[in-house]
Amino acid sequence: MPKNNDSLILPLKKREEIQNRWLFHRLNTLLPALMEKHELEMWVVIGREYNEDPVLKALYPSAIDSSRRLTILVFWMDEEQQLKRWVIHPNPSFEPFYERVWQREEGDQWECLRKIVERCSPETIGLNYSHTFGAGDGLSRCYFERLDMVLNEFSDRFVSAQQLVVDWLSIRSEKEMMSYPAIAELAREIAEEALSAKVIHPGITTTEDVADWIRQRVLDLGIETSFYPTVDLQRKGSGMDRIEGEIIRPGDIVHLDFGIRYLGLATDTQQLAYVLKPGEADAPEGLQSAFFTALRLEDILSAEMKEGRTGNNVFHAAMAAAKKEQIDAMIYSHPVGPHCHEAGALIGLYDQQGDVPVKGDLPLTANTCYAMEFNIRQFVPEWGQEVPIYLEEPVALIDGKVEYMAMRQMGFYLI
Repeated sequence: MPKNNDSLILPLKKREEIQNRWLFHRLNTLLPALMEKHELEMWVVIGREYNEDPVLKALYPSAIDSSRRLTILVFWMDEEQQLKRWVIHPNPSFEPFYERVWQREEGDQWECLRKIVERCSPETIGLNYSHTFGAGDGLSRCYFERLDMVLNEFSDRFVSAQQLVVDWLSIRSEKEMMSYPAIAELAREIAEEALSAKVIHPGITTTEDVADWIRQRVLDLGIETSFYPTVDLQRKGSGMDRIEGEIIRPGDIVHLDFGIRYLGLATDTQQLAYVLKPGEADAPEGLQSAFFTALRLEDILSAEMKEGRTGNNVFHAAMAAAKKEQIDAMIYSHPVGPHCHEAGALIGLYDQQGDVPVKGDLPLTANTCYAMEFNIRQFVPEWGQEVPIYLEEPVALIDGKVEYMAMRQMGFYLI
């Protein structure tokens, strides 16, 4: 168990320096390749203060915290296949990430955009609208209408930039991939600390107390949770799979669903603890067996997660293999990145254990990170009932195989 999480957190200025280096590297290496891959000659991203496009956080340097009225980013692949990056905004903090091209005396920002498009005359203009991906649907109707008016003669060249957005948000650079495991491990260590006798006092502590402790701990560390953490119980004799709002008792399984956001990257993990009864040194053998079955499903799923296979293909292959081994399983894994539930290929959904239209049809891509999320159900003799085991591990698809980004939980934490 970590003795001091605080030592793992960098000062604010150092964090900004790291994120800026990552952004500059991504803009210079990843983005040109993605625009070529998706055959986009130009990409226009519009930022509106207090109604920001979801992709902008992954495009702005650290000194830019909002669009300040109106910001327009323009990316253009020139005749020599060199990517030009322009910003139509006066803030000097955009440099050197973007070249500022707007002169107030020559017209407003929309006029500046029109002149750029006329000069470049791109065959395709990618805009952030999408019926499928929320992160790719950041262009408001108002600004779409404004673009249609300002760029009227080019409006037939507008195309959705959703596939570019998906790849930009989900694919990690080599520099990011080197650091992401440390972020995932930090989240795991906080989870382990929460699921310990330091926090949980059986007969006194409630599930809400644990969630509140986590939220306060993360805040005290100077970072943030990637979603509101949930803590629930599995209990012998209960007809409910997930008991919330209860005092934690000996003999309970404590289940935690939790993630952090640090250095612009989110995590999502689920961990389990068992509260020992008087005289017990370990969880009952039936519960341990169920946990090992969950680990076996992890092995099956990780073996099926291969670059180029669609999320639906991975889902069906893993479920078929689990069924062959008589594992009662549900799989609902998703990408992670700047967003906790990142855009990208889905491998099942909790409420849709089958093909996921569009999102499940996407192929898994190299250098993407996933929350390998699932549950299994198994009869536990000591409890006389089926017990669900919920787990979720952060993994990365690197060099054609799955790598765990944090220390894999191999058994119940014991309280």
